[in-house]
Amino acid sequence: MIRLYNLLFESTEESALDYLGRLIQQSPFAGKVFLAGGAVRDEILGQPVKDIDIVVAMPDGGIQFANWITKKVGAYKDGANPVVYPRFGTAKFNLRGVTHNGIDLSGIDIESVMTRGEKYETGSRKPEVVYADLKADAFRRDLTVNSLYKDLVTGEIIDLTGRGRADIENGIVRTPLDPSETFADDPLRMLRAIRFAVKYNWKMPMSLIKALKQNASSLTNISSERIQDELNKILMTNNPDKGLKLLSYTGLMKHIIPELDATRGVTQNAHHKDDVFNHILEVVKNTPKNLQARLGALFHDIAKPQTKSMDETGKVHFYGHEDAGAEVAIEAMKRLRYPNEMTNTVSTLVKHHMRLKGGGPDGSKLSDKALRKFMAEIGPDLEPALMLMHADNISHAAASSMPNQIERLYDRMKNLKQPVAGPPKLPVNGNDIIKMLGIKPGPILRDLLQAVQDAWYENPDIDAATAMGVVKKQYEKLSGSDTSDTDIMNQTVKNPETGNDILIRTALQYDDRHPAKQAALKRIKK
Repeated sequence: MIRLYNLLFESTEESALDYLGRLIQQSPFAGKVFLAGGAVRDEILGQPVKDIDIVVAMPDGGIQFANWITKKVGAYKDGANPVVYPRFGTAKFNLRGVTHNGIDLSGIDIESVMTRGEKYETGSRKPEVVYADLKADAFRRDLTVNSLYKDLVTGEIIDLTGRGRADIENGIVRTPLDPSETFADDPLRMLRAIRFAVKYNWKMPMSLIKALKQNASSLTNISSERIQDELNKILMTNNPDKGLKLLSYTGLMKHIIPELDATRGVTQNAHHKDDVFNHILEVVKNTPKNLQARLGALFHDIAKPQTKSMDETGKVHFYGHEDAGAEVAIEAMKRLRYPNEMTNTVSTLVKHHMRLKGGGPDGSKLSDKALRKFMAEIGPDLEPALMLMHADNISHAAASSMPNQIERLYDRMKNLKQPVAGPPKLPVNGNDIIKMLGIKPGPILRDLLQAVQDAWYENPDIDAATAMGVVKKQYEKLSGSDTSDTDIMNQTVKNPETGNDILIRTALQYDDRHPAKQAALKRIKK
């Protein structure tokens, strides 16, 4: 009865393991094929098996077993199933066409490898793979909790380090060998150790933390892509803030995103309760599990150290930190080889994370026009942008916290008559304007189209006739006999946030509270 119950609720992976165990039982591989690593750990933790990694305790066992099993079940296809990697003694195969306990096993990829040792040259990530017994295989692994094996025939769990099972039960992250020796074989294991600590909320012995500090510089031998992958996994745990703090205080962060270390101890103004570093960590923690949003949270205030200033009253400002932060995000993410699409999204989130602050606690200070403009400019990144903005809002000092702002603004955005994602579709184009006014393409045409776009944000139902009326009015203003309006629009003013010159016409497009727009208005009044 119990077996029947298990069959009814058996996962595809569990069914595949049962099937393999039955086939191995009367074969030369009996007692030599073991489920290894994370799958055994997860079983002890009561979690479902995800990836099936098998070790075979015999020379070239991984490849031999893959060839044998695929031929036995009729799934063998020369060069395709299994796929063999002779240099590493590994093979990948699937049980295509096999059904067991009523479950189709075709979709599962299984990796098999001989029990092995690896020899590394100093500074090299290309190991020489050699056969080793099961015990040596266990001690070469990254962590004790990943060094367990399960005999596929008997179901016995084997703990050759003597600490793997206890460390899982007690929640301890530990290496099978001296940590410096384990990290020397593959420095990426330092990031994995931190990931396991924060993923499972496990403890790290001081000896391990000390080894992380001592070996942090060896992370420079690891490819950016591998580091990026581990950073992403840390960010997507339930304790990303703890992970970032461990990376920083062990010295690893200086080889990943050193700009984050520079935020430690940077004090802020009355709107905040923490220094910049701890504020960033809290925002990351408060951001939902969306990688773009959490990366945006990581970078959103990262440029505050370089933009910090103090006015004559002693009040602290960080003018332009969002623009500077977007540039830091691009630079750091390029170093870590993030895809361009991800990099562009994150830089957009950072650049706009302050955009809705002026709306007040309930967002009522922002007009529908302002919301349409924001939605058009943020485009498809709206959801992660709002996640970041809300997390930032609730991570401020109590008096400056706005826990309801984003939710209310989002409700308004959903109910706008014509919400947009991307540039608005105007009822007239440049050719229409050129034809009507008889002008040539040039800066004035850009100003006229900008006027139409501004009118669209005010009323997305604007028709072509009304739009042309806006064009005519703006043209008359810009093409007066003394052309003074046009001249002033083409002049520049200093942007107080960045210190760079900016066209007055560009500054006037900013929100009313923006220092650049205020400076531009003062110049016009003169």
